[in-house]
Amino acid sequence: MLVFDVAEVISSRLGEPTVTALARRYGPDGRCLTCGGRLGTAPLSVRAYRDNTEIITLVAYHAECATSAWLDIGSAALPCQATWSAAVTSASLRLGAPRPLRWLRGPAAKDQILPLMLVHPCLDVARVRLVRQGEAVNADLEDYFGLGFADPCELAHTYPPRSVAKAQVRTCGDELALLVTTGRHAWSAPLSQPEVAELVATRGAVFAAITCEGDPLRLSTDAHYLDYAIGNGEILLGWAPLVSAARGGAYS
Repeated sequence: MLVFDVAEVISSRLGEPTVTALARRYGPDGRCLTCGGRLGTAPLSVRAYRDNTEIITLVAYHAECATSAWLDIGSAALPCQATWSAAVTSASLRLGAPRPLRWLRGPAAKDQILPLMLVHPCLDVARVRLVRQGEAVNADLEDYFGLGFADPCELAHTYPPRSVAKAQVRTCGDELALLVTTGRHAWSAPLSQPEVAELVATRGAVFAAITCEGDPLRLSTDAHYLDYAIGNGEILLGWAPLVSAARGGAYS
């Protein structure tokens, strides 16, 4: 469990639930903006940057590199962060499917085994939206909602899923890697399991699975943890067709 130094002004303005959740928002592979080193398991401090909007940018530093503080300056001057983690797996998801009879209204629901690229999009910066004094919500998840990512429960009522990203399978030496891009974001992960690689090819697409609080590696290797995260609303899903895949037959 990460050890945090969080200034009282941050806790009082954002609320204790938001501060508690920060332990899951950051990861050891994140980078300290002061020294550039890996966050690792050292004690951390958190600085809050606010400009003239309700968006607060919370940045993790090594506690020995920077003290925790609330700063009424924008985050635009901060270096761009690109420390994310990703892993590829498969999971059973209940998704919308076409009705066998055309006159029946609405999509049916069908359990399907589908490939997932699990992505924790940022390991050292978290953005929240200040709702009122002592209450804030996850602004990063709101951004992905805006891009078209959806709660898994919603996908059982839609057919076909809305494409919000693109995927490619690339060769890296003797290994395969999966690349997913959406908007200004791009993530990649090894496609090391032959059965998952075959599933990606068969489906002609993959779900990009965004989690701001989970560990993609653990999620990809612990089926019970993944099922819990999906069922608990901790993951947003976005359909990403393979750009080189032929149209049709990717989703049934």
